[in-house]
Amino acid sequence: MAIQQRAERTRQEILSAAARVFDGLGYERASLARIAAEARVTTGALVFHFATKADLATAVRGRARAVTRATVESACLSTEGVGGTAIDKLVLTTHALIRLFETDHAARAGERLARELDPADPGPSPDCPWRREVARLARYAAAEQALRPGVDATAVAALIGYVITGVELELRSPGAGGDTAQACLSAEETWPPARPGADTGAILGPAEERLRRIWELILPGLVHPAADRRPRSVAATVKTIATASFPAPTTFPSAAPATTSAAPSGQEPGASPAVP
Repeated sequence: MAIQQRAERTRQEILSAAARVFDGLGYERASLARIAAEARVTTGALVFHFATKADLATAVRGRARAVTRATVESACLSTEGVGGTAIDKLVLTTHALIRLFETDHAARAGERLARELDPADPGPSPDCPWRREVARLARYAAAEQALRPGVDATAVAALIGYVITGVELELRSPGAGGDTAQACLSAEETWPPARPGADTGAILGPAEERLRRIWELILPGLVHPAADRRPRSVAATVKTIATASFPAPTTFPSAAPATTSAAPSGQEPGASPAVP
């Protein structure tokens, strides 16, 4: 049992290290050797758990789906105190997502891996819980007659998707704040390339403040006047999330045991004695 627990702990450490490396370097520039060094295990110990880089990427994307799914579900449940409409849920869900992207390497890595490995499929899909939820909430807003006449729910979902992706990318710019402003970020994933300001069209301030300002700009053009959604009520709705807590899984989902044959006495091949 102790050996199995140690093997699972090592696996989780490798996945956490892989998330950090994929988040910072992307899929192509990441290597098994770099990930092993980040996890402080030998390459042999890493391949005992994950035979290829593709296997690691798949596992990290699974973690990203788990944490984003938990985040959007918690955000939707939290709207009971502010009316619980589909519009409320859209606003709060986007803020919860940005908070997650600011703090969770796996969530950011999942976004980056999706862009790099599935470039032709940016829309809602069963593999992207937050895009699927945004599309669902946009449809509910239309069903509640909360959208202006002529505003298409599909277009609303696409617009919000672009906003979330844009803010998540801007988090990667130097000096943007959060723990994404790290030296290993590659230039092609940094946006905007220059210092934020009027010359780049970027909005200054913390990520959630930027998102709040974007919502105040776009929401009056989306919401039906009869819904009585003025900018001041947007600010009040968004304020709710400032102290909200959205719990997410703290470990990677368990996977089926590796098919690689175990070393004598259950020791992982190549495992470093220094690994706890």
